Amino acid sequence: MKTTITFLSILISIFICPLSFSEPGFNGSTPGCNASGCHSHNPGIVSVTVNGMEVEVTVSGTSSSVAGELVDQNGDVVAVINSTSSNPFTLTAPSEGKYLVNAGYKNPSPRSWDSMSVVISVTDVGDKLEPVSTYKLYNNYPNPFNPSTKIKYSIPEKSLVNLQIYNAEGKEVASLVNGEQSAGEYEINFDAENLASGVYFYKIRAGNFFQTKKMLLLK
Repeated sequence: MKTTITFLSILISIFICPLSFSEPGFNGSTPGCNASGCHSHNPGIVSVTVNGMEVEVTVSGTSSSVAGELVDQNGDVVAVINSTSSNPFTLTAPSEGKYLVNAGYKNPSPRSWDSMSVVISVTDVGDKLEPVSTYKLYNNYPNPFNPSTKIKYSIPEKSLVNLQIYNAEGKEVASLVNGEQSAGEYEINFDAENLASGVYFYKIRAGNFFQTKKMLLLK
């Protein structure tokens, strides 16, 4: 069963996650349902971090087992974890491309799920360009944007880099980079396909360097 909505790097066709089985084919005729009961859509409980081909998935709102799947653009499930006590957990993509992460939990009640789309592109986060001598976060371009924009930054030495997106209320809506990188310039594509129009902030932390810039999504 398939339901379509919109989100982040990311044209999204959402294939509802059943969570106890994981493959969309087990959903039956009702979104988020299977033989053991239905799951409610609970926006905001799923966050992801992309490191190379691996997608680290965090499900908030539960201390019980969680589940998740990675769905490609054809609607095929390419990675599944039906139940795990590890939270966050990792799903590995077979190749670069656009994917949808469906994840959630059975307990506590009500059973809940959420979806987030990601773009797996090793060159987005791993290509070192020309050597640089200073930390810098560039202005995103284009700005305003709809629905995607590029964020460029430079680091002069090997550093632990975190790059996150926040909405105007200060809530994190995407984590684009979370890991160690060598000195160089990097450029990341941020796709906000299923985010609402408005002001967003992108924030980098690299070594002792911190900087935040503003961008505007207009749909």
